[in-house]
Amino acid sequence: MKFTAVSAFLSLAVGSSTVVAQHSDYQPHYLVGLLNYDAVPDALKNHTSGTYIPFGEAQWSESTEVPFKDVPNVGFSDMEFYHDDTGAVVPGQFYCLSDNGFGTSDNSGDYPLNIHHLRIQKPFTFRHGESTFERYTPVELMEFALIHDPNELIQWENGADIQVTYKIPDDTWQDYRELRVLTGRDFDPEGLAVINQTCAILGDEFMPAVFMVDPSTGVVLSPFVRTPDINEDGSLSTDTFLTTVRDKLHCTIEDLEEDACPSVASTLVDENTEYRKHDPSGGYEGFSVLADGSIVAFLEKTTGDTTLNDEPGVRVYKVIPGDCSVGSAPVFDSFMGFYPFEHGAENIADVSPIPGSSQYVVVIERNGFPNGHLFPGAGMPANKVCIVDLTSRDANMVFDKKKCVLNYHAIDDPWDVDGNGIFVYGHTQVTNEALIVVDDYCIVAGTDTNYPWTNQFGLEEDQLENWQETRDARFMVVCFQEPIFNTDMVSKYMSMDTSSGSSGGSGSSSSSGSGTPNNEEIVVAQQENAGSRAMDSRSVRFMMLATAAASFVLWLV
Repeated sequence: MKFTAVSAFLSLAVGSSTVVAQHSDYQPHYLVGLLNYDAVPDALKNHTSGTYIPFGEAQWSESTEVPFKDVPNVGFSDMEFYHDDTGAVVPGQFYCLSDNGFGTSDNSGDYPLNIHHLRIQKPFTFRHGESTFERYTPVELMEFALIHDPNELIQWENGADIQVTYKIPDDTWQDYRELRVLTGRDFDPEGLAVINQTCAILGDEFMPAVFMVDPSTGVVLSPFVRTPDINEDGSLSTDTFLTTVRDKLHCTIEDLEEDACPSVASTLVDENTEYRKHDPSGGYEGFSVLADGSIVAFLEKTTGDTTLNDEPGVRVYKVIPGDCSVGSAPVFDSFMGFYPFEHGAENIADVSPIPGSSQYVVVIERNGFPNGHLFPGAGMPANKVCIVDLTSRDANMVFDKKKCVLNYHAIDDPWDVDGNGIFVYGHTQVTNEALIVVDDYCIVAGTDTNYPWTNQFGLEEDQLENWQETRDARFMVVCFQEPIFNTDMVSKYMSMDTSSGSSGGSGSSSSSGSGTPNNEEIVVAQQENAGSRAMDSRSVRFMMLATAAASFVLWLV
C-alpha cells in the first residue's frame, strides 16, 4: 500500500504523461510565482459604476454591491512591455489594457476604458516553505491613464458619438464627460500593440476596428479603422468590412440619445450589405508588434452568430501602425492566414511574438467557461500556449507549423511556490487574456476577471485559503527549462516532426526530412543557449525527485 502511494506521488512530482492532441508537444517547465492585483487608482475612485448590471444577476457569482461607488478593477485583456522615454524596454514593467468592463456593451456603458502601467516582478522562491516571500505577491501600480478623446477623432459613419455625450450615470462622471472618456459601450479593447512610450495601436472587437492611442496619457490619436473583409484569394476587400450587433453604426441617433441601443438585432446587421456580420464579440484578442514593426492581429473566434464559421481557422491580419502623429491612422496591409485551433479550443486569448522575431508568435487559445466544477461537466479547461510560424501556410491559407508547449491548467510546480503541497498547479481563472514572452525562457500571463463575475469555477469561499484566487486580476510567471523562445532555437524546434511521437515534453522525435535538424543538433542549440541560465533541466528534475524523496521520508516517519 505504501509503495503504491509513493509511486503515485513520484509520478505526480516528476511529471505525468500527456495525451497527444493535434499539435501538443508539451515542454519541461516550472512555475516561478503568482501575483495578484486589486488596486483601485485614484482616478477611478468616487465614480459610480455598474448601474447597468441587474441586481442579483447570476452568471458565475452574484453581485450584491451594485452599483459600485468606485470603478472596480476588472482585469486585463492585454499586456505589453513598457518603454522609457529613450525607447528602451524597462524590465518588469508593463502597459496593461483594461477590458470593456463587465463583459458586454449592454452592461458596460458606465465603465471607463483605461491603461495601467504596472510593475510585475516576482522573486524566484525555489521552495515556498523555505522562503520568506509571500505566497501571492502584490502587483505595483506605477501610472494610470483613462482612454479619452479630447480631439473628437472617434465618430461613426452615421454620426454616432461616444457614450458620455449621451448619458452618464450621475454627477460623479461630469469630469469624465468633459474629458470625453471612452466606455465599454463604445469599444471592447482586447489588444494593445505598443510602438513606443507615447504611441500604441488599440484593437477593438465591437466592430472590430483599430485606432491609435498614447498609452502614457490615454489620449486617442487617430480615428478608428474598420477591418476589411477578404476575397477568396486572400486579398483584402476594398468595399466590404466586418461588423457586429454591438457596432453603433446600426443604431439610430435617436436611440443612442435615449440610451436605448446597447446592441441591435442580428437581422438588422444582415440587411446592411456593405458589412459582413461577425460574432457579437470576436475581435482582436491576439494583437502585438512584431520585430519588423508591423502588427499581427488575430480575430478571436469563428463560432457564434457569424458568417465566418465556415472558415478553417481564425483570421490573422497584418496592420501597419502609421507614423504615430496625431490623425495618422493605422492601415490594414494584408491577410496573413488562418490560425487552426486545437480540438476543444474556441477562442484566441492573446498573442506575443518570440523576442526579435517577425516569423514566430506565441498564442494562447482556450475553450469556453466550464459549467461548474461537478462531474460530469464541461471537462478540463483548454488554455494552451502554442507557437506558430506565420510564414508557413498550406493550400487553404492555414498556418501549418504549430506546436503547443504548455497547458495553463497543468503547470509543473516542483518548488511548490503556492505552498499547498501539490506539485502541479492549475490556474484558477479561465479567461487568461494577457500573455507576454519576456525572454528566451519565460512568460508572464494575466487574467481578465470579468468582474464581478470572477468566480469562474463556482468555488465556495471556504474552499480557498486565498480568496483572491477568484476575485483579483491574477498574474502567473512560468519558465521553461530550455530556451524555447530563443530565435535560433525555435526555428530548429519548429522544423522538427514531433507529430508521430508519444507524449510531448522532450522534443524527442527523430528527423523526418533532409532539411530537419536531428536530436543532436537540437541538443547543441539548447546547450549553446543555456549557459546563462541558473537552472537547467537536470537540476530541476533532481530537485523534483529530491522533494518527492523528502516527502516520502516524512511520510514513513
